[in-house]
Amino acid sequence: MTAAVVNPLTLGPAPDSGVHTRPRGAVADHAVGDAELVSAAQAGDRVAEETIYRRHVQHVASIVLRLLRDRTEADDVVQDTFLTAFEEIGSLRNGGALRGWLAQIGVNQVRRRLRRRRLRRLLGLELSSASVGMAELASPGLGPEVVAELRKLDRVLLGLPDEHRIAWVIRNIEGASLDEVALACSCSLATAKRWIAAAESVVRLHVTLKEGGE
Repeated sequence: MTAAVVNPLTLGPAPDSGVHTRPRGAVADHAVGDAELVSAAQAGDRVAEETIYRRHVQHVASIVLRLLRDRTEADDVVQDTFLTAFEEIGSLRNGGALRGWLAQIGVNQVRRRLRRRRLRRLLGLELSSASVGMAELASPGLGPEVVAELRKLDRVLLGLPDEHRIAWVIRNIEGASLDEVALACSCSLATAKRWIAAAESVVRLHVTLKEGGE
C-alpha cells in the first residue's frame, strides 16, 4: 500500500479547542519570566497564578485534547491539571521548567483517564461517542484528501500503546523537544526516543510525514 503524505505542521496547536481556557483575572505579562512567576506563586501571589494559567493553558489544553479526543473530558483534565499544579507548585525547584512540568501533570491526568476508559470497556459500560480526531483539530481549509489521510493517521495512532502515542503526539504534533517529551512522559530521554521511534515505525507504514510547511 502506498503511504499517504501529511505535513504534521498543518495540524498545529488545536485551533478553537473548545476547552474553557479564558478565566477572568490577570493579563499575562510576557516581560516576567516563568521562574519569577513561579517564585511569586510559591509565595501565595494569586495574580501570578492567574498569569501562569493564561500563559500556559492553551499548550496544556492542546496536548490533552489531542490525546483524549473528547472536549468535555479535556476541559475537566485541564482544570484538574492547574488545580494540581497550584497545590504542588511549592515542589517545583526549577521555575524555568514550568511549561514542561505543567505538561507532565496534564499527561499524568490523561493516563488516569485512559485507564478509566479501559476499565469501563471491560465492564461493558457505555463510553462517550463525541470523539474529536486529528481532522477536526487540524488547520481549516484542508483539502478532502488531506482530511482523509488525517483520519487514517488517527486510526493508526489509536492502535498504538498509550505511551508510544502520547510521546509521538507531543513530539510531532505539539512540536516539543525530546527533553520536553521525556519530562511530560515522566521517563528518561532514552525511553522517550524509543517510544517515539516505535510509534514512528508504525505510522510511516501508512502515512508519510513531510518536513516543512509545504
